[in-house]
Amino acid sequence: MEASHVAADLEKVILTEEQILARVGALAADLRDQFLSRTPVLVGVLGGAATFTVDLARAYPAQVEIGWMAVKSYSTGNRASGSVRLLKDLDVDIASRDVVIVDGVIDTGLTMSWLIANLAQREPASITVCALLRKPEAVHLDASTPTYVGFDVGEGLIVGYGMDHDGHYRNLRCAAILSPEVYAARRGRRVAPHGRT
Repeated sequence: MEASHVAADLEKVILTEEQILARVGALAADLRDQFLSRTPVLVGVLGGAATFTVDLARAYPAQVEIGWMAVKSYSTGNRASGSVRLLKDLDVDIASRDVVIVDGVIDTGLTMSWLIANLAQREPASITVCALLRKPEAVHLDASTPTYVGFDVGEGLIVGYGMDHDGHYRNLRCAAILSPEVYAARRGRRVAPHGRT
């Protein structure tokens, strides 16, 4: 789906499909330089990172294995509480393997910290993080965890390129900020300053 198909719902397009795919290719090359001849396991975080994970794997210039996890983060007001529930566990044995956690966006970083701790208990050889987007309020991850980020972005609810709002907009080819009015209407809430509710 093109942005023009839902233009009235979007505040602005922040990244075109061409910009995203060019950066995904660069991230794949950077990861290849890290792992050389080793075969990493890409652990895609469902559902927002599904598109990114597949495109990253397709751009990777060597063999990779792909596994999937799904988690649900809970929030208090408009802030993540740090409480995470596992919805789908990884079905790939990662003991002594190089693991890359692939996520669409690091918002606060609390969910990513939980994922790193959870996977570390399975004794992989290494854990690396690769996120397409990072919000400004994201906490810095432990310096011992190599972290690759496609783009640093501002505030706002990002949809498209696999990221959704209430199941909508995942098939949008670009990444865009959802209009606060649309967000509020879907949630049945009043719009707060800067689009936060």
